[in-house]
Amino acid sequence: MFTIGDFARHGRVSVRMPRHYDATGLLRPAHVDPASGYRHYTAAQLARLDRIIALKDLGLTVKQVRDIVDEKVDPEDIGPVIGPLYDELFRRLDSAGIAPTGPGVASYEDAPEGGGRITVHAAVQVSAPLQDGGTFRVLDLPALDRAATIVHRGSMDTVLPTAQTLAHWIDAGGYRSTGYPREVNPECPENRDEWVTELQAPVSRA
Repeated sequence: MFTIGDFARHGRVSVRMPRHYDATGLLRPAHVDPASGYRHYTAAQLARLDRIIALKDLGLTVKQVRDIVDEKVDPEDIGPVIGPLYDELFRRLDSAGIAPTGPGVASYEDAPEGGGRITVHAAVQVSAPLQDGGTFRVLDLPALDRAATIVHRGSMDTVLPTAQTLAHWIDAGGYRSTGYPREVNPECPENRDEWVTELQAPVSRA
């Protein structure tokens, strides 16, 4: 099982969100330690978390979301956030005369203002001097000391089962997550169903 922190990282949300969904009855922990009160979740619960987030983003009420997820109705026409960010990044790079030289890398972190928000970073490998300013930054991404990885083939709209497989492996292998997974895209043809994406989840021994 995952601690609430690990579960939140795999779901790309802040710890505040599973607590809120527990309080509203949308997503109960699989186990609560009677002595400490700590919440624990299973990898299988990531699917429900994903549906809840998507439906809440559509503006549905708590009751409407509960009715849908309990009936296992999947939301439609819910696209990823990262696509428009990459479109804007490539536009700015083109304006600056900088061409990508390697794969795109999407990363996530808790937003500094809190409130359950997540900051999404869209990056791509380039050959240019480091710079911090202007309409984009050129920097060296920090290395991951240890990571569990899996390759997803297809659109990122269908990445959830792959992410769940990775989460199951981390849990079963005696590891714990230490941060949000990165998404590295070595192949991004025009047809998104032909994309190749490596999920890299930083881990340590549990």
